[in-house]
Amino acid sequence: MASVAARATRWALDFLANEVKGQTNFSGYSLERVVYALYVLARADRADWASMNLIRQRYLESLESHTRALLGAAFATAGDVRALENLVEGIRDVESIERQTGQNLGSTVRNRAMLLLALVEQSPRDSRIPGLVDRLARDSQTHRYWNTQETAFTFLALGQFFQRQIGQPDYSGRVMVGDRLLGTFGKETVYFGDIPANEPLKVELEGASASVFYLLSSRGVPTDEAFRPESNGIEVKREFLSREGSPVSLDDVVQGDLIVIKTEIRSVAGNMENVVLQNLLASGLEVENPRLSSTERLPFMVGSNPDPSFLDLRDDRILVFLDLPDKRWQTIYTLVRAVTPGSFRLPPVQAEAMYNPALMARGQRGSVQVRPR
Repeated sequence: MASVAARATRWALDFLANEVKGQTNFSGYSLERVVYALYVLARADRADWASMNLIRQRYLESLESHTRALLGAAFATAGDVRALENLVEGIRDVESIERQTGQNLGSTVRNRAMLLLALVEQSPRDSRIPGLVDRLARDSQTHRYWNTQETAFTFLALGQFFQRQIGQPDYSGRVMVGDRLLGTFGKETVYFGDIPANEPLKVELEGASASVFYLLSSRGVPTDEAFRPESNGIEVKREFLSREGSPVSLDDVVQGDLIVIKTEIRSVAGNMENVVLQNLLASGLEVENPRLSSTERLPFMVGSNPDPSFLDLRDDRILVFLDLPDKRWQTIYTLVRAVTPGSFRLPPVQAEAMYNPALMARGQRGSVQVRPR
């Protein structure tokens, strides 16, 4: 009897095979998906020669650099190495594109990792590989946040690259902090902790020529002085209202009071998919579950809330997942109740495009004073 993992893998491959067979006309996003499916099927010894040849004959001019490489890798995996050489001839890097927040969730970094993956697996001595590895390493420094697609495909590509590095000649090096030796390293992974932050750090390679990669992590505690509201591509506003819809002061809330949180959000960077809005709550407040029939429905709230993809109510926050049209405010009302007397910090409202975290917004912080009834 096949294991769960084996059955799940077989079902996934059957799904990809049916997706490929069920289409003969491709364009844009569907073409990219089909090429990747053909690559996966070839890796699993289920190459679909008819579909691979169809794509190469009819849609070659529509393929981007990374999809040409993936199609070539599919041919090479199935035994036609010359096809890979022809399909990637003249390609040095991928086209620069804006991060997609929907569709195939593409980006320049993800596509670059796909190109590297195809070359490392099927043409490991290709002269373009070192440059692509170096570029991805620099991408990690210049792009503050990576999404799941970028991280996963870079992990796959660099994992294959490092696996092949194991067969390279031995090398060694040292890490210096100022003029002091922190430690030495060889082919095995090593860890150095508690590095002083006030002295220059230098990594020196000795002996044979090799590629050495390192990760430096720094941690600290953010201060109140360092906090700033921020907006890039998304704008958010939040205010607190009474039952009647008038503004309320959070400096004088009575235990048991019902408060309406009015949150407004919009995209100023075009239509945006897969956005999460996080309404972080002060500890003295508790969300009223809108799914319960006993929860109040106030007249001014009717018809205002957009239809979210998903609503997640937690003890300390309200998460709304939705798509945003371009430059149109969307209004979300949420009912909370003051349940615990005391003085509490109020975290900011935050929003983020889940597959392009650079598109984000963070509002103001505040405080809540709840006095006993």
